[in-house]
Amino acid sequence: MRSRSLLHVAGPVGAGKTTFIERLLEAEVAFAICIRGERESKLRKEQESNPRSHAELRRYRKAGAAAVALYRFGVQDTDAFFVGSVMQNYSEAAIIDGDYPLELVDLSVFVAPPAQYGGSLLQRGFRDTAAVHQLKIEWLEGALASPETMARFLSEGLSEPFAAMVLASPRVFESMRDALESDLDALRELEPPAPTEQWTIAPGYTGIERAQLIVVNARSEADRHASATLIEDVARLRKDPVVFRDVLGARGSRTPVTADVADLSNAKDAGLKKAMARVKRSLRAAG
Repeated sequence: MRSRSLLHVAGPVGAGKTTFIERLLEAEVAFAICIRGERESKLRKEQESNPRSHAELRRYRKAGAAAVALYRFGVQDTDAFFVGSVMQNYSEAAIIDGDYPLELVDLSVFVAPPAQYGGSLLQRGFRDTAAVHQLKIEWLEGALASPETMARFLSEGLSEPFAAMVLASPRVFESMRDALESDLDALRELEPPAPTEQWTIAPGYTGIERAQLIVVNARSEADRHASATLIEDVARLRKDPVVFRDVLGARGSRTPVTADVADLSNAKDAGLKKAMARVKRSLRAAG
């Protein structure tokens, strides 16, 4: 496995993800390969291709990518991704656009459009707690379906030393299984909870809450005010304790993120240069 930095660029269709990656390549922030990720839940085996007609891949080639690929997958699988043909090319960084096939990343970027006039990144909505309750039941049922799925559940949910100890001891393994079956029975007997009102991320911006670098693509002066409002909401995600609890939850990080307003169509834009400098620092630190 080659050592290189991993950069993920997310955002809604039309926000400017491809343009942002083009700017990174043109500025030679790193000698990089570019991968377009597309998740298809029913896909059983990952598929890698390099179609010449693919619009984004053509743009990445033209901008100077060392190699490009379309990577389609059903579930995240680190081993499968790293043994793919595109990852055998030498590069200092791999830039992944769209759906992300891995669990870890050195820098997560979200390219966002300005909020519509009068709009906000944050809104009040109802959380379907009954659906979450049902997902917990299905999750436990899946874990208990066979010794293999139970072993995989333990390996993913526990620290490696503790998981290895449990799997090596039939008595401890069965005790753990009995405890999970008891939890499952208790969940089945509970009445599904009623929906609760809470803060949520507005449609089109899902994922922005966990990004480390946010670039709001303001294509005109008229977009600047709406972009500034969006930046304020990004700060509120971590400063307002109620918003933080509702959106980021117990595993959320209060580490401040970098958020810039930039006109991605202008290679000399000051905000774009700041964002590229942030990418460069992260890739250098990870490399």
